[in-house]
Parts: sequence; structure tokens; C-alpha cells
Amino acid sequence: MNNEKIGKFISELRRSLEMTQKDLAEKVNVTDKAVSKWERGLSYPDISILSPLSNILGVTPSELLNGERSTNPAILEPNVSIENVLQYADMAVKTKSKNIQKVCALVFSSLMMVGIVVCSIVDLAISGRFTWSLIPIGSIVFAWLVFLPTIKYGKNGIFISLVAVSIFILPFLYVLDNLVPYPSSILPVGIRGAAIAIVFLWIIFTTFKLLKARILIASAISLLLVIPFSVLTNFVLSGLVDNIFLIDAWDVLSFVIIGIVAAGLLIVDKWLR
Repeated sequence: MNNEKIGKFISELRRSLEMTQKDLAEKVNVTDKAVSKWERGLSYPDISILSPLSNILGVTPSELLNGERSTNPAILEPNVSIENVLQYADMAVKTKSKNIQKVCALVFSSLMMVGIVVCSIVDLAISGRFTWSLIPIGSIVFAWLVFLPTIKYGKNGIFISLVAVSIFILPFLYVLDNLVPYPSSILPVGIRGAAIAIVFLWIIFTTFKLLKARILIASAISLLLVIPFSVLTNFVLSGLVDNIFLIDAWDVLSFVIIGIVAAGLLIVDKWLR
């Protein structure tokens, strides 16, 4: 299916009936902007209005999906028609999903901006200059850079988010360490902790990428990796934070629960196959 061909076909049919985009939009209960997007090949009519739209334009749904009139209307090709409808439905769902992701990204960005503005106004009103507000503002900017790709592009944006956190975590920790008004160990502790966390996240990402057809197996492996990485984190940070390398009964209990859940996932995967 060719979206541009379909859009051009809709435009030609509309013009032949001497209808404006607004006229057609009113007949199928959509906006004229929606009709404009159809005709430019930027989106597709919803599958629920495919039949009434075809009737208004004087063609069959099959002809509309093909983007041209049938040379022999008396001959119906069921397999082609069904295939086109399925392709159309899939494209319509993807288009809706992309639109929802765009709206979520816009809302997320707006909320981040509101947070920055509020912090700035409060800090300036109290201190007369930027002081403590730089810390939450920096955190908000970092969160926006990391999470926006995933929110906007879904699973296709996870890779970009991981790249973003890998690149910006060090500058963020450096800025944060310099903004704190008293001596802190944010940078030395943060660098080590962040390095371990980033390696862990990349391994999890690669695991799911390689085992995308075996989600339960990938989930089980990811859970089991939590145990050695938790121990490693405690060990690495033990020299910087007092008494952090302590494996108590609660840690052992957590590891046992993780092991049980991972084993359960492996059993379910085997049972399903």
C-alpha cells in the first residue's frame, strides 16, 4: 500500500465531486486538518470511517485502499482485499500509536518546563538570584534528555536513551558536585555507581535485543544479574561510603526471592514451548 497514492486518490475524488476539504471532513465527522493530512500522505483515515468515506467518494473500500479505480469492478479479489485491509489496519494502529507518543512527549516536555520555571521563580523571589534552584533544574534537564527518546519513540528510543545517559551522566554529576554548597562525595561516589549502573543497563538491553523472541528468558537473566551487580556495587563503594558493604539477612532474602522469580520465569517459558 502506498499512502501517497491513497492520499492523491482521495484528493482527486474530492475535487471531482467539487467538495472542499472542510466539506468532506464534515461528512465523515473529522477535521479539515485530518483530510489535509490524508491527501498529503501523512496519515490515514481511521478504519472505522473507511466504508462511509468510500461511499461518499463513490468508490469501494478496496479501490480506496488500492489508490485507484478497479479496471474490472465485477471481479473481486478477496485475498488482495483482505491483505490490503490488514495492512491498512496495521498502518492505522501505528499512526495512532505515534500520535499518542508525540502527545506524551509534548506533555512530558511541558511538565519539565513547568518544573524549571517554578523553581526559577521561587529561587529568584527568595534569593534574588539562582542558588539552590540550579540543582533541580539540572536534574530536570538531565531527566528530559534521558527519558524523552523512549517516551517519543517507544522501544525504538530505548537505545537513544541509553546513549544519552551514558554521555550526559558524567557532566551531570560534575555540575551537581560543584553546585552543592558544602564538600561532598557526589562525584567520586556517583562516577563509580553510574559506571556500574550503565554497564548493567547495556547488558540488559543487549540481552533483550538478542532474546527478543524469548522475553521470559531475557527477564529471568536480567533478574539474576541483579544479584552480582548489587554485590559489585557494594564492594566498589565500600571504600567511599562507611559500612555500605554489608550483606544482611534482608539482602539474602531479596536474592532468594529474585532467584525464585527467575526460576519461575524459566519454568513458564519451558512450559509454553
